[in-house]
Amino acid sequence: MRADRDPTPCPACRLQGWLCVCALVPHVTARTPLVLVVHVRDLGRTSNTVRLLSLAVRGAAVLCHGATPTPTDPAAHVPAGHTPLVLFPGHGARPLTPELVASLPAPPALVVPDGNWRQASRMVKRLPLLSAAVKVALPDRAFAGPAVRRNREGHHMSTFEAVAQALGVIEGDAVAGPLFDFYRRATDRLLLVRGKLTLRDVYGGPDAPDEC
Repeated sequence: MRADRDPTPCPACRLQGWLCVCALVPHVTARTPLVLVVHVRDLGRTSNTVRLLSLAVRGAAVLCHGATPTPTDPAAHVPAGHTPLVLFPGHGARPLTPELVASLPAPPALVVPDGNWRQASRMVKRLPLLSAAVKVALPDRAFAGPAVRRNREGHHMSTFEAVAQALGVIEGDAVAGPLFDFYRRATDRLLLVRGKLTLRDVYGGPDAPDEC
């Protein structure tokens, strides 16, 4: 490693210092309130993308579930006058479409359980808001970049991808586009560190001019 490539993780984006993406954060202002309920065991993983969402979407609420015996209460973070939609592709979930959004009695708030399938399923069953709210699911993966975690079936999405795609349905490409662009830049840098990409393959290119 070159001496000018600081490997110290950035406290905000958690990428190595020389690959920090904080200067590239789009700071998207979405009309849709975003509540991210993250399982405590997933929050600290380097592949968890909620930290990137919290940087990119202004006002996003990040709640840690499972850290204390008291259950998390996401209902307190859904503003009055909004209909909560839970992004969870389980049994009975309705396809998230512009028509569904238009049929809601009030503008949506997007609530997202984040963790592995078992963790997210338990959150949906145990937290009253998640249990009672309308569950919505997305069609196949729209993001063209590589997956950060193992994705044998090819259509599974990270939380960042799912939220960006959902906000695209609700608010359009003006919101989704900058989010996907930032996500591609961040994940390519993470894959570079893991040896999955070379510098010349990193989307947007890091500042360093030569290959690792």
